[in-house]
Amino acid sequence: GALKRQRGVMGGLRAAAGVLLVLLPCIAIVLIGSNLKHQALELLSRAHKASHTSSLSDNKVTWQTLRPEHSAYYPSKIRLFTGKESSLYGRHREILSMRSILQNGPSASHVETFSSLRVAALRSVAWDKGAHVMVFPSFADYPDLHMISKTDIRGYASTGNNVVFLGGFGTLDVMNEIFGWQLKPVTYQEGPFYRSERNAHNTVMATMPSLVQSDGGGTFGVRIKSLPPSARSYYDSLGDTVLFAVRYDLGMVTYVGSDMGPTGNADWHKLLRAAISL
Repeated sequence: GALKRQRGVMGGLRAAAGVLLVLLPCIAIVLIGSNLKHQALELLSRAHKASHTSSLSDNKVTWQTLRPEHSAYYPSKIRLFTGKESSLYGRHREILSMRSILQNGPSASHVETFSSLRVAALRSVAWDKGAHVMVFPSFADYPDLHMISKTDIRGYASTGNNVVFLGGFGTLDVMNEIFGWQLKPVTYQEGPFYRSERNAHNTVMATMPSLVQSDGGGTFGVRIKSLPPSARSYYDSLGDTVLFAVRYDLGMVTYVGSDMGPTGNADWHKLLRAAISL
């Protein structure tokens, strides 16, 4: 009886061993397949990421600005701020003078004023697809800009438009608040100011005067070292700039150091029109 039981146990072990020998290749195939599947999924994920990155790179390379980039370009429509915070507020003659300066470009341009920086009013200007330039004269009073208004101004510039600010200490504070910069004003700018040949090359500034004197109405400079990294100074002297532009995504933010007062000279008028054409 004991011998039979021993033979039965041995037979069971042989059967189990046989089953194991049959199952081992199957288990190995499943494990290998699972590993391959994991590797395949990982490769697909990497390929998707690479494709997405390549697509982003292509977009950066092939983007096109909304405005032409040649010296003959001048915007067909300009929006000019004349609200109560502006130095032009209530001064009909000065407003007409500024409109005349802006309209006297290489091609006809329509200058349309706006008088409020409230959210709805400013948004209607920022969303005007026909106007690629927004001009802010020097500020007589510091404006109370809502967060949404500041966002709209940044959005206007980033989509390929040009926001132009005229000289003034209040102007620099407003620019710092809107764009998060740290522009440092210069107390007094006497001049002359020389055109930067390197930065003006292949731009409309290359056709402007090689130097300009201080504007009789008031010239307000900025320390070049305080400019954002993407800025270009077009007119400067001894480390101070009176005309610079900052590339802002697809668009531009431009500063012209003259307040374009009634006693200003014609060279500054030319520079303002050139700045609008950037």
